[in-house]
Amino acid sequence: MELPLVVSLIDESLAPEQSDDLPAALRRARQALDAARVSGQPESIAAALLAVARVRFRLGQYQAAHALAEEVLALAAPDAPCRADAWQILGNCAAEGGSVAEAETCYWQAADLAREIGYHRAQVAALHGLAAGVYMVRGQFDLALAADEQARDIACRQAKPDWLIYPLTTIAMIGQLIGQGERARAALAEMDRLVPPDTIVRGYHLCINAALALDEEQLEAGRTFYTQARLIAEASGEPWLNISVRLGMSRFHRLLGDGPAARAWADDALTFALRVGYRHEQGKALIERARAFWLCGDPTAAETDLHAAIDLLTPLGAAFDLARAWLLLAALRFAHRAPSSELHAAWQEAVSRIISGGYAFLLEQERALAFPLLASLLSSDDPNVVAISRTLLGHLARVPPPPLHVQTLGRFEVRQGKHPMEMSVFRQRRAGELLALLLIAPRRTLSAEQIAEALYPERPPGSSRASFHHTTSALRRALEPDLPEKFPSRYLEVEEGQVTLHLPPGSWVDVEAFEAHCQRGEWEEALSLYGGEFLPEYRYADWTVAPRERLALLYQRALLEAARARLAAGWFGGALEACWRLLALEPWHEEAVLLGMRACVALNDLSGARRLYLALEKALREDLGTAPQKELQAFYRSLTPPAPPENPHG
Repeated sequence: MELPLVVSLIDESLAPEQSDDLPAALRRARQALDAARVSGQPESIAAALLAVARVRFRLGQYQAAHALAEEVLALAAPDAPCRADAWQILGNCAAEGGSVAEAETCYWQAADLAREIGYHRAQVAALHGLAAGVYMVRGQFDLALAADEQARDIACRQAKPDWLIYPLTTIAMIGQLIGQGERARAALAEMDRLVPPDTIVRGYHLCINAALALDEEQLEAGRTFYTQARLIAEASGEPWLNISVRLGMSRFHRLLGDGPAARAWADDALTFALRVGYRHEQGKALIERARAFWLCGDPTAAETDLHAAIDLLTPLGAAFDLARAWLLLAALRFAHRAPSSELHAAWQEAVSRIISGGYAFLLEQERALAFPLLASLLSSDDPNVVAISRTLLGHLARVPPPPLHVQTLGRFEVRQGKHPMEMSVFRQRRAGELLALLLIAPRRTLSAEQIAEALYPERPPGSSRASFHHTTSALRRALEPDLPEKFPSRYLEVEEGQVTLHLPPGSWVDVEAFEAHCQRGEWEEALSLYGGEFLPEYRYADWTVAPRERLALLYQRALLEAARARLAAGWFGGALEACWRLLALEPWHEEAVLLGMRACVALNDLSGARRLYLALEKALREDLGTAPQKELQAFYRSLTPPAPPENPHG
């Protein structure tokens, strides 16, 4: 049984540890250990040793933390919960020292014991350790996600939201690494409710947000996030956070085109990683510095760093980082016209690692380097190089391209990810019209005959077939301008005389969203999306008439339903505004006039109500030769004061 004094001191060490005041936490933990040793009780000593070991680990003092955890294992009973915590610390120390296999063994020891004795917190910690310290290092992202999703489920079942923070961190990191930004942002949003400000975990949160911003070329946003994270990193001294901030700033300056600054930050990251012994981070820093050297015009230094990174990462089994390093080495040799034998050797190594690890998304992330390289090697004189390049091309075809965001109501605008596309390219050979036509087609598929009838009705069949091929090629180039000629489009599938548009996950089309809101009766949301008539740029194209009229009628219904709902909710000004918008489109809309008149009455604007009626009466009489419905006439009369009686005496 633990002594009350020891328990109290350990509890006192936890509060400053959780707020990242590690010196204060260490003082209390050491006081607890001194008191426990005086008592001579093994349970108290083991608990206090763990408290000191946790803080030593967080301070980067891995040898000391390792020795303390070993002492706990020597003291504790076989089924004592503190043994699971000791195995966890040993796993953490091994992971940070680059002993991935040893870390895996320790984490499994912790996880198995924790599951056996029902020690849920330790089970969550061990599963997260496997995810972050083993599977992520090896590039086994599916296993990492599975482990942390299991940890997340346990935390949720036990109603312990504070246990979720670290699994969510890894889930967000992996989402960013593999190009699944939506998954990363969902995890970050969940974290945001749990993470206190100015803590180390907030620093992780900021770093992942920064990396996502750089992925989307939002460079200033990325720098802002990294600057905020750096304040936390330097105040806490947390090693991984400090290295990540420096690597991120190196990448920021590289994307900005500032090679010397990128190199300085990468140097700083490498120095920090060497000081604390983080071998995995050393390898990543060498890769980043190689890119900075390349940007500075020093390919020899870049190749030296890439080889050093490969030598360092190979014993760790860091498959993802090795795939990136070999790909960059092949791209470097290609750019600087290295001998074919050297280029082919690096390329074959890169392709082998990309395919075996399932990392074809790397080609999308590094498309500026990878696509020209792959296009060139598909035409190599070496049949083996051609064969593996074709195999890799097949894997690339299964990687989703950036999502499209398409605006058609009020204006025609296409964004790829976060970036507006140059619309002039869509005016070439009617590529934009074909895109719009596919967007509203059933299953986004059209035959060559349907396209010819819509876009080239005046041309004979032979020439319209040629126009079909020209237009699909133009749309392919518009959507993926840097895609080499031999690459199949990942947006367009042209096969057996028909073309299909494939929108990747995360894509959005305003027409689809507008219609979906209307179907669900979400009228306000629908109105917020209707920016104007459908495709005004193609107003005189015959094929746009029917969808334009259908969407305009749906918009009118949304205005009417919104006016009803606003009136019922007491938002009289909003109801009147919706009625005015509807009447601007259809001046004879009697129900809109009735709702507008009722809104005016509620606003004590009787003259406004009368004006609405009189305008309708005039429009119906002059345009349609009819009069307002009787209900409207009666309502108008109720608002009109009777004429004063005539004076019989004159």
